[in-house]
Amino acid sequence: MMTEPVHILHPSLWENLAQADPGDVCRHSGAQYDDTIGSYILGFLQERYRICPGSREFEPWEGPVPAGAHSVDLKVIIITYLLSAQAIPLAGKLVAGNNLRGGKSFFQGTHRFPLEPLVERYGRDPEGFLTQELSVGAAQEHFGDVGLRFPALPRIPVIMVLWVGDEEFPARFNVLFDVSVDQHLPLDAIYGLVSEICRRMVG
Repeated sequence: MMTEPVHILHPSLWENLAQADPGDVCRHSGAQYDDTIGSYILGFLQERYRICPGSREFEPWEGPVPAGAHSVDLKVIIITYLLSAQAIPLAGKLVAGNNLRGGKSFFQGTHRFPLEPLVERYGRDPEGFLTQELSVGAAQEHFGDVGLRFPALPRIPVIMVLWVGDEEFPARFNVLFDVSVDQHLPLDAIYGLVSEICRRMVG
């Protein structure tokens, strides 16, 4: 079960966002800004959230937001993304987390992507994986036995690849990113981002 928060929402994140220029933030991140309520509106998967740095409010705004979806981790990920994202296009080259700068040493131990529950649930059920994830806005990709691209954040797609298990080989999942991902989020937030998607996938 993935229930414990990975992050702590430090007040400095709110302070930095309150001091940032909304025009710059929106141009870099792909967010929208509503002057009437002093808030950013940003999508995560099919969900949309309102982030108000003045009142430090973070709440669901639109879309099929699951119960308990706006966790501490998601708040940190989204605010960090608003502050860190760069106005650059996708590079069009996919890499695993281990191939990012510093990723080989970071994405291990407690920072291994929490994919085991996905293997247990979908390792021999590719149709169930495809049906469930298309329902949250993923698009099919030609990787593995089932590959799906999740529109995680405006500048960050996340690709999940299922290799179905059989009598000879165990099932496994891989996670791929556009090589530009670490220009938008630090490695710990990338880990949190994948963890949030995994939570949606296992329900």
